[in-house]
Amino acid sequence: YPELLTLGIGLTDLNKTVSDEARRLADALKGDAKARGNWGEMVLERLLEVAGLSKGTHYETQVTLKGEGGDFRPDVIVRLPDQKDMIIDSKVSLVHYEQMFSAANDEARNNIRREHLARIKKHIDDLGKKDYAGLEGVNSIDLVFMFVPIEGAFLEALADDNLLYDYAFGKNVVILTPGTLLVTLRLVAQMWQQDNQNKNALKIAVEGGKLYDKFVGFVDDVQRLGSQMETARKTYDDAVKKLHTGPGNLVVQTEKLRELGAK
Repeated sequence: YPELLTLGIGLTDLNKTVSDEARRLADALKGDAKARGNWGEMVLERLLEVAGLSKGTHYETQVTLKGEGGDFRPDVIVRLPDQKDMIIDSKVSLVHYEQMFSAANDEARNNIRREHLARIKKHIDDLGKKDYAGLEGVNSIDLVFMFVPIEGAFLEALADDNLLYDYAFGKNVVILTPGTLLVTLRLVAQMWQQDNQNKNALKIAVEGGKLYDKFVGFVDDVQRLGSQMETARKTYDDAVKKLHTGPGNLVVQTEKLRELGAK
């Protein structure tokens, strides 16, 4: 079975390549905060695309917003149909999460988990302090959305503090992981679809009104033309009577002149 053997060797090479790439990605994310940020933004934008939203129409990335405290650059601004905006910031908490798996014992793992939780809470606090609703060029709702692209990392923090959602909400921050974010973005996409349908219905109503007005005007014109045709017909009949069919018409009188010898 040489074909199966070749396929098996190919799959083995592919798995090794994927594993090597994943290891290099993990090493890069652990050692470089900027790389972690870029990766989180990439995952965020990919979810926006999967949800059916279009860049430049339904969302924008890396927009600089001016406020009293300086310039702000949220990762993503999602536009809503009602002229409101959702602010989404990606926060990748990977360092302590990775350290938990290499901890020597449960006590060390629990200590690292607490540090991991404190890190996430700091992200929440930082986002909660940003007054996105008061910035120029954005009409943000009162909540800011913190995206945690590594769901396992968030679950570890949640295991240490099951009131983490409440803590974040108290700071006007909503925590989203890939699964919950995708559901949220699909709802936004459905809102846009509904908005487009409503706008199309309004356009149909407007165009229908114009069509009705034209139709009524056309009927009036036809009726006026009919009246004019009746008037013209009556004028024609009167002229024919004078010329040929009526008593003392022009033809009879002309015949009489001929009979009298007129040339």
